[in-house]
Amino acid sequence: MKRAAIARAIALNPRYLFCDEPNSGLDPKTAQLIDELISDITDDFGITSIVVSHDMNSVMNIGDNIIFLNEGILEWQGSKDKIMDANNEKLNEFVFASELFKKIKAADTIITENNASGQEAG
Repeated sequence: MKRAAIARAIALNPRYLFCDEPNSGLDPKTAQLIDELISDITDDFGITSIVVSHDMNSVMNIGDNIIFLNEGILEWQGSKDKIMDANNEKLNEFVFASELFKKIKAADTIITENNASGQEAG
């Protein structure tokens, strides 16, 4: 159903593809397939995809430029690579709310600190 909706949306070769919660109600495997489809369409057709999502797996999979809005206010903007180092409290509360993402953030912090220590020693 969602794939058909995306196909209809790109049938007229638009410049932009707007997706509002494209993974809502999907199991994780199907959600990943939809993410890959959106990413492939974006690349293959040279269009800009604007995806509204609360699914951080999806955001981290397909987000090139991430914008975090909180109560209609732009709180943070950057790449998925920069999100790990973000110091915005509201962003971190949202992104790293699950235990899995808290562990990922902690591991990334340790790796970053170890890399910095290694550079100082060398």
